[in-house]
Amino acid sequence: METKKKLLLGFFILLSCVHVATRITAINLIADLTKSLLIPALFILVWVETKPQNKYLIALFFSWLGDLFLIGEGTLFFVLGVAAFWCTQLLYIHLLLKEFEKDFWKRANRNKTIIPFLFFGSYLTVVLASILPQLGVLKPIVTLYAITLCVSGFLGVTLWNTIRDAQSTKLAIGIFLFVLSDSMIAFDAFYFEVPYFTYWIMLTYIPAQYLISRFLAFSLKNS
Repeated sequence: METKKKLLLGFFILLSCVHVATRITAINLIADLTKSLLIPALFILVWVETKPQNKYLIALFFSWLGDLFLIGEGTLFFVLGVAAFWCTQLLYIHLLLKEFEKDFWKRANRNKTIIPFLFFGSYLTVVLASILPQLGVLKPIVTLYAITLCVSGFLGVTLWNTIRDAQSTKLAIGIFLFVLSDSMIAFDAFYFEVPYFTYWIMLTYIPAQYLISRFLAFSLKNS
């Protein structure tokens, strides 16, 4: 079983490297193909390693749909991609709240929440102030997604600030990278005249999903 896990992890890393390399070199056909395989590869990896909650697997499914939609071009594909990742973030929020359970404010007191709250509140303000004038009819959906993303980020970092163990550290780094990746997508789409971040989006998104899986797939298992 350990050999199988190592082979699957190796395949996921190799697939990630091929995707980034082909994105950098503009071999778009292979880049798009490998992008469509990244989340299924992660899905199989976490399934073999442990038995994660079904809701986490559903979150991965929506992430996969988001990846597929964002391969396409145009407003419709963008909206569908954002909607799919919005579902992912909602499921992440649900799973993180289950970790806090009913004693959320007892475990996460004001001293542990103020820095994450200020950080993600400032992020939300700066990003929306920068891109809202260019959003047009997309203002509601992008604003809603940004708020949901910040809530997910706030919960993940607050959980790390409360627990401070290796798994929660991976979660916090993963969520931060997820926020960074989505920020680059937003600025490329609505702020810069030409895409500026290109392959950096996936260089942050891939490790983000992997690191988040280390917590949500291992710390929150099905009983």
